[in-house]
Amino acid sequence: MKIVIATDKFKGSATGSEVALATLRGIQAVMPEAHVVSVPVADGGEGTLQALAAAMPQLRSMHCEVAAPLPQLPPVEAHYLLDDERHTAYIELATASGLTLVPEHLRDPLKTSTLGTGVMILDAINHGARHIVLGIGGSATNDCATGILASLGFEFLDADGALVYPCGGDLSHIAHVDDSGVSQAVKDTQFTIICDVDNPLYGDNGAAHVYGPQKGASPAQVEELDQGLRHFATLMPDGIATTSGAGAAGGVGAGLMAFLNATLSPGIDAVLDCMQFDRIISDADLIITGEGRIDGQTAMGKTAAGVLRAGRKHGIPVVAICGALAADARVDEMAFDGIFSIIQQPCTLEQAMDTATCLRNVEATVKQIMKLFLSQHKL
Repeated sequence: MKIVIATDKFKGSATGSEVALATLRGIQAVMPEAHVVSVPVADGGEGTLQALAAAMPQLRSMHCEVAAPLPQLPPVEAHYLLDDERHTAYIELATASGLTLVPEHLRDPLKTSTLGTGVMILDAINHGARHIVLGIGGSATNDCATGILASLGFEFLDADGALVYPCGGDLSHIAHVDDSGVSQAVKDTQFTIICDVDNPLYGDNGAAHVYGPQKGASPAQVEELDQGLRHFATLMPDGIATTSGAGAAGGVGAGLMAFLNATLSPGIDAVLDCMQFDRIISDADLIITGEGRIDGQTAMGKTAAGVLRAGRKHGIPVVAICGALAADARVDEMAFDGIFSIIQQPCTLEQAMDTATCLRNVEATVKQIMKLFLSQHKL
């Protein structure tokens, strides 16, 4: 019997690999003879590179020093993955331009920039990559990808022809975009953006209003950022700003679609495709997936729903484990064969999120799932 483990992180408690190992222990306690394949997965945010590296051993880990999201912060030692055969680089924006890189008291999306991510991309292109797969979760920025683009040779000019620094607070000053300094190698590169949000670029549901506050923006700054995005959108092809996902990562989605002809792909679907997940599960008897919280957003493209869709294509039972099963989780619509919360007894959130407790609960829950599965398999 073949069982595939495809678990994401339980955010704040355990990594996807740790959850997968606890799941494996639970399976082996009941079915030691089972053939188990563990495939940590992610949806394009933090942990994506780790998941890809585990599933694709041919990937090389590449390192380069890049600018931090704020100019006054020290440089960041960033890394990405390179597939030499496919000439493809896998990059996480958060590695160079992530919110966690900025101390809380310094967070200011008017000033932060994605320049460092652009340097990573350029490094990958210089090492032969002709396809960039960019996960854009966890950004500290609201610069509409101007930092990335500036590192790749674009120049942003004001009405007087002076250079504009690529940051959220200066978007409203940009009057012209000059791409004459962009190399042919960059122009020939294919860009795929992995994102798991569907926000437009600006407006009440746009990048600044929805994500600006968590990046340090005050209400007045949110309005300033939104106005900058609205202005910069006038320099883009029609329709870009309202595209689903244009507002991802402070407008990185829109900026790269507009000036590098990038395509947006739902996070988990793109990651599973990179891993050749369909091939891995084709002969499986059961798939166990999971993430920290299953709620109303899960069906919109989070990890567990993507794994479920893949399993359904092959007629394979899929069960999910989670730390929290929210009241708004559309359980019947998602049609898992079962969703199981790992919480064993009443406890505080702090107790539930303790790493050792979480992993112990994962193992105990999976044991019960396997007992049920085994009893049904014997009928």
